[in-house]
Amino acid sequence: MSQRTPVRGSMTSRLSLVGGFILLLIIVGIGLSTMKYVQVDEGQAAIELVQGRIVAVHGPGPIFRPFAPFTEIELVNIRRQSRQISQNVASSDKQLYDIDIQVDFRRLPTEQALRSAYAEIGVSDAQLNDFLDGFINDALKSASTQFTLDEALSDRGAFAERIRRFLTAPPGDGQRAPVDQLYITIEAVKVLDIKVGETYAQLLAEKANLEVQIETEQKRRQQIEAQQANNLFQAEQEALVALTRERGITAAALEAANREAQVRAIEGRYWRENPELFELRKRELLVQMMTNGNIWFVDPNTNLTLLLNNQAGEGQALVIPQPGAGQSVTPPAPTEPSVNP
Repeated sequence: MSQRTPVRGSMTSRLSLVGGFILLLIIVGIGLSTMKYVQVDEGQAAIELVQGRIVAVHGPGPIFRPFAPFTEIELVNIRRQSRQISQNVASSDKQLYDIDIQVDFRRLPTEQALRSAYAEIGVSDAQLNDFLDGFINDALKSASTQFTLDEALSDRGAFAERIRRFLTAPPGDGQRAPVDQLYITIEAVKVLDIKVGETYAQLLAEKANLEVQIETEQKRRQQIEAQQANNLFQAEQEALVALTRERGITAAALEAANREAQVRAIEGRYWRENPELFELRKRELLVQMMTNGNIWFVDPNTNLTLLLNNQAGEGQALVIPQPGAGQSVTPPAPTEPSVNP
């Protein structure tokens, strides 16, 4: 009996040690099985939930939670994403066409926005895209009815801006704007393509040709108008030069006539005041007449002063009748000259 007691004690201690080791392994296994470790990358956020309740929102970095059997960590994509939508719509002028657009967006990265988005629409990108696609389709239908097909083709920027406005502005019936309902922000809206039918495409081609012809005719008309304006300007300048020249010639002629009249007036005064000078002038002309060999017969009633002045520069001789006895040598009153052969 004294020999079996130590053996039983050692076996008991070994069993206790093995049991403790097994218990430790069980605890470690439970800890490892319930441990949570998540690596959050740039462009992501993590929502930590305990029994379905949000306890924290984490940014980029590692998250480690040992012994967390009731903890869940959801990753949320906050990168920029794109949605492309193709739809057949009708314009305000009742034309059907296909349009392709692209909407770039991202989730709001704030903690409050992520909490609200998780509570309302979850964190799944697929679920978010379904909601956003519905709003984009509604925006397309609304925007297409406010543009004619020509306006949509010629001003895609305005069309895209109208879609953005629909997505970012409240509808006016007390509801929140689509971006507020989805907790996102719109980065860009682009109209990728607008496809029309063959008939309308042919009409557009004809319209483009007509526009080119109209533009060509307008340029040609502008050139003609510019040429006409240039010709008119040149004609005005030539007329102005001619008028200026004629005015100068007229002024010079008037000045010469004025001076000649003054000279003749002075000569006439001298002849009236000096009969001897008048008689001397007649004799000079008689001598000149005899020298040239031309004889003119003048009516006695002719204004000799005027006649002599006219003939003085021509180098012609005149026969002047001499006054009779007792007659005055004063020149007669001015009359129109008459020359008789």
